[in-house]
Amino acid sequence: MKLMVYPKFLQEGSLKLVFFGGKGGVGKSTCASATALKLAQEQPQHLFLLVSTDPAHSLKNLFSNIAVPKNLEVRELNAAIALHDFKLQHDKLLKEIADRGTFLDKEDIQRLMDSALPGMDELAAYLEIAKWIKEDTYYRIIIDTAPTGHTLRLLEMPDLIHRWLIALDTLLAKHRYMRSHFGGDKRLDHLDSFLLDMNDSLKNMQSLMTDTERCSFIVVMLAEAMIVEESIDLVTALNQKQVSMPDLIVNQLFPENDCLICCTERSRQMQALKNVLRRLPGQVFWTLPLLADEPRGELLNVLWSELNLLDESKVNITNGSHKLPLHVETSIPLPANTLRLLIFAGKGGVGKTTLACATALRLHKEYPQLSILLFSTDPAHSLSDCLGLRVQAYPTAVSLKIDAQEINAQADFDKIRRDYRAELENFLQDILPNIDITFDREVMEHLLDLAPPGLDEIMALTSIMDHLDSSRYDMIVVDGAPSGHLLRLLELPELIRDWLKIFFSLLLKYRKVMRVPHLSERLVKLSRELKNLRALLQNSEQTELYAVTIPTHLAIVKTYDMTCALQRLDIAVKALFINQITPDSDCPLCKAITIRESEQLKQVHDIFPNQPQAFIFRQNAPTGVTELMALGSVLFL
Repeated sequence: MKLMVYPKFLQEGSLKLVFFGGKGGVGKSTCASATALKLAQEQPQHLFLLVSTDPAHSLKNLFSNIAVPKNLEVRELNAAIALHDFKLQHDKLLKEIADRGTFLDKEDIQRLMDSALPGMDELAAYLEIAKWIKEDTYYRIIIDTAPTGHTLRLLEMPDLIHRWLIALDTLLAKHRYMRSHFGGDKRLDHLDSFLLDMNDSLKNMQSLMTDTERCSFIVVMLAEAMIVEESIDLVTALNQKQVSMPDLIVNQLFPENDCLICCTERSRQMQALKNVLRRLPGQVFWTLPLLADEPRGELLNVLWSELNLLDESKVNITNGSHKLPLHVETSIPLPANTLRLLIFAGKGGVGKTTLACATALRLHKEYPQLSILLFSTDPAHSLSDCLGLRVQAYPTAVSLKIDAQEINAQADFDKIRRDYRAELENFLQDILPNIDITFDREVMEHLLDLAPPGLDEIMALTSIMDHLDSSRYDMIVVDGAPSGHLLRLLELPELIRDWLKIFFSLLLKYRKVMRVPHLSERLVKLSRELKNLRALLQNSEQTELYAVTIPTHLAIVKTYDMTCALQRLDIAVKALFINQITPDSDCPLCKAITIRESEQLKQVHDIFPNQPQAFIFRQNAPTGVTELMALGSVLFL
């Protein structure tokens, strides 16, 4: 009989907050759901909360056909509703703050603050989690996070909220000084208390996130080279934030047997495990096997019975030359050389980066006269790992007439903020050198801190138009962020446009006391590029979007949801790539998986009957230019 040893997050104890994070497609939602279910069933005296912060939710799908215990609440966080509720709750106080002691009119600063909180998933998630922790309703909160890029943004939320609170406090500073200096009233009023309460809530949340007894972050990963690299980046970020992550889960390990598919995949997995064990010494690794059936519904109840503590001595790399043949069945025509923009979209972990790289290399072979840029919009970039070279935040040469770029949105926007403050300082010194406007100066300096979250990513995304308008590139191939993040980026331009209108009106109205021509020029350019980007995305003659999925029920449901959302944005899906299909085999495990995948492929045909499709079977992970070129050569007709 197997003696079960469980990690701390599966036991009763002091943990209040448990995050499950990692690259898309590794099983975060499954692990989070199975954890919440097990804890609730074994501890009926406690109340648990399972919540998804991923804009492309999976929880309801995973819990279909299963009775949820009464002591377990399951929520899929709606960012727009959460932010709306926050603003509604505090609207009166925010308006009062806007009315206190600054040269800006009440209506001006109020409009700016109203536009500063659009539907930002990470901000909504952070505010909601902080509220739940403060209310202390739940014995433990289990959080299914979005893919790595979103999670990294979530970890940055304390800094963003802190800047926002400083900006609000700056609006009150002049009034506070006048009240104290001329009225002798040094007491804190209700507005001061509001900001202090918000700041205390932020500090409590930060304290909890770094408390090893009360908070754990569980990194979930697959033993694949690219996923290992992204997981190590996430671990590094968590270490920098001093967030405890005592356990890492390696999901979907292939068994040891004589099957060619299993042997090939396991050999690749052992190499990846050797790499991650070497680079993350001292970490505790747990493993879960690849299962014949997708672990959802009732199967969530048995997931953790398969859990094993990784025995490093058994991580052996075989010397066999196992290799799966390259096998692709396609009906997708080669993209025309007149296209300007090619986007690969889908949930995390389906192979968007690989297919984007392979397609760019194929296009270069077919149209050698074209200059092509591979462009990553995913905050957790993978182009470097896929291409086998270091891609920079600026265009980096891959080969003749092919460049690649991984944007650093946060760094770019931080520079804009610094440039703005320097430009403002120079203007004030030149125009108003002998006038003390300390408080109003601080208000002006913090105006960009009231910019909507996501502005940095939109500014980086519009650099696509910069590249195309400069004629440096004929075509840009975009490796999109996971579907939820990508859709948010595609929806944000309208929100950013509204904020720009407000900011422009302020710059115009107060041009005598706040002249910043360089920033104004940059924002005018951004506004123009936003309009042009939206037009390009909706132009089917110049833009094509390819959906990428894998043959699992969850992935196909998310792909359908994504295509519906794109349709509402007037962006058409040109074709569909179904990746990681298991080839026929006599192996019982592989045979069972093939039968299950066949059912899912029938579902794909029913959902997308007229969509050109490519079926890509399991193969050795194509990394490096040579292997990517081989894949690209068979992807299209």
